[in-house]
Amino acid sequence: MAHILVVDDDELERTFSGRVLQAGGHTAAFAKDGQAALEVYGEGGIDLVITDLAMPRLNGLRLIQRLVEIDGQVRIIAVSGLNRDQLLIAEDYGANELLPKPWGAREMLDAIERVLASRPERSNGWGERRRSAAGGFNDPWY
Repeated sequence: MAHILVVDDDELERTFSGRVLQAGGHTAAFAKDGQAALEVYGEGGIDLVITDLAMPRLNGLRLIQRLVEIDGQVRIIAVSGLNRDQLLIAEDYGANELLPKPWGAREMLDAIERVLASRPERSNGWGERRRSAAGGFNDPWY
């Protein structure tokens, strides 16, 4: 059993995620944006963070960056209904697993099991995918 922080600005997504986690034997904490998530994570006791990417205040990509800066061993699953490129950027920023929306309960629980069973691994933090041919950033969140 893990204590998992779910970060999503959509209340229905948070509620559904909480039910899936509970059915899988996990407990959940919730935050509606990245800023609130940093506060909850700072209180300790979080084993895994599941975050959406598109949120107000502090979006999921920035949240991932900040969490990795704070705790290099943080485990993160990035979820998004945005295009696949956004999820790949999340991986470059430090997400351990990517899950496109809409996701099913089994997909989520399998992703959680994989992340919890593995050692946290980080990319170089500034993946080469993000650099354009001209040397600038192609990250739309940057």
